[in-house]
Amino acid sequence: MKAVSTPFNELTKKKITLADYLLMPEINHPYEIIDGEMMPSPAPAPAHQRMSWNIAIPLGEYVHRSDLGMVLYAPLDIIIQRHPLRTRQPDVLFIHKDKLSGTGFDAIEELQILEIAPDLIIEVLSPSDTKKVLSEKLLDYQRIGVKECWLVSRESRSVEVLRLMVERSERVGRFGLGETLHSLVLPDFRLTVDEIFI
Repeated sequence: MKAVSTPFNELTKKKITLADYLLMPEINHPYEIIDGEMMPSPAPAPAHQRMSWNIAIPLGEYVHRSDLGMVLYAPLDIIIQRHPLRTRQPDVLFIHKDKLSGTGFDAIEELQILEIAPDLIIEVLSPSDTKKVLSEKLLDYQRIGVKECWLVSRESRSVEVLRLMVERSERVGRFGLGETLHSLVLPDFRLTVDEIFI
């Protein structure tokens, strides 16, 4: 018997609970659920996807080679809170192996939802990321215990690295073209800003 899926536009009209979320079909479209309301976003521009790729590939190779954990990329929901349901979809994330049962596919195969706080989150900024939207995202990441966030700006060709704490966030550095990123979470990882924008 073929499963009947709910059209995307119908999902955006109702308050979504965790139970609803677990029954939803996979949606290959960017969205977040904010206090039970589905908030769809426009599909990322090609340049946005290129920048995400240019970060995810070297980061993933480094983490795999060093047996540090796992790198995942959007679209992928992180559960911020269950009631009312709140999710976020960062562009790239890193989870240390201490939070997983291993570093390979088996470590995540049984996960139906991701409620593990990533150690590092990378947000490639979009025109829709106003100061208010960005502030709310950072507060959500702080609440669940994310340690570090990179804000990648296509407009200024730069990356701002933030250390996140429960009560506040602080800038580790702002890196531009010709400079190499510095991460507190992955201090030995090397990536130049130029490599992101090639």
